[in-house]
Amino acid sequence: MKFIGRLILIAMLTVTSVAAQDYPNKPIRIVVPYSPGGGTDTVARLMAVRLSAAFGQSVVVENKPGASANIGTEFVARAPADGYTVLITAPNFTTSEALYDKLPWRFDDFIPLIHLVRYANVLVAAPNAQIASVEQLIARAKASPGALTFGSAGTGSNSHLAMELLDQRTAVDIRHVPYKGSGPLKTDLLGGHIPLGVDGLGGLVDLIRSGNVKALAVLAPKRAALAPDVPSLGDMGINDVDGNGWYGALLPAGTPAAVVSRLHAAFAAALQAPEMRERLTTMGVEPVGGSSDEFRTYLMGERRKWAQVISTAKIKAD
Repeated sequence: MKFIGRLILIAMLTVTSVAAQDYPNKPIRIVVPYSPGGGTDTVARLMAVRLSAAFGQSVVVENKPGASANIGTEFVARAPADGYTVLITAPNFTTSEALYDKLPWRFDDFIPLIHLVRYANVLVAAPNAQIASVEQLIARAKASPGALTFGSAGTGSNSHLAMELLDQRTAVDIRHVPYKGSGPLKTDLLGGHIPLGVDGLGGLVDLIRSGNVKALAVLAPKRAALAPDVPSLGDMGINDVDGNGWYGALLPAGTPAAVVSRLHAAFAAALQAPEMRERLTTMGVEPVGGSSDEFRTYLMGERRKWAQVISTAKIKAD
């Protein structure tokens, strides 16, 4: 019986190896759990073009938005683990477990494939706020706890949590005002209806350059390549706040290692192409790359960090 069991195992490994060598022999689907037109969707479509050329197979992007990205994420978690369904997602993936009491998927349902890009969140002040620096902001917040407010694109968003992390590290109380997306937040900032806002640098850089809002800092230890003149928190000696966002690719757990390796190599090569790097930089995101293990380690760290922030601030998803 043991001999037969070994034969069956060898046969299964042989079939898997042959399938991996033949991969891909049909179209690949990239699932984006957000609506078309956003940053995650744009990066996914840029990658799809490169992968199609590399593999000689069609690579299509399918948007499956809803339930704060959980519909699309669950879809990939339940997909066959054969390398033909890829998830390209964003920070919701590392915060959902702490924000929701029940989820239809778990972190272990996925294999982290590659860290595609990172982007900076930037703290800005409205024209009438009369706040010129983070140091001044912290001093005012400590003098009048709860008197200042900041807006974000929504409760539990990456920009919201990045500011909550700054609050907790500097022991201040700046109240959060959630908006239904970045557009309404920018409208109220320009109108002077809210003194402070946090959003992705790419979406605010034009308003910063035109002088319509004042950039106080990117919420990270280092400055962002898109706007190197905007100070970082690290410039001010605040080195324990990393509020950068990210986009990355994941696969259903159980995908054969050889298929994972082929996909990783294709994504990594796409990130290294000079024209791709230039296009991503103009979007306000920075290519990262690295190994699958490095990406897993990064995601585990993000899960721990944001779970602590969410628990301390007692944040629950709307």
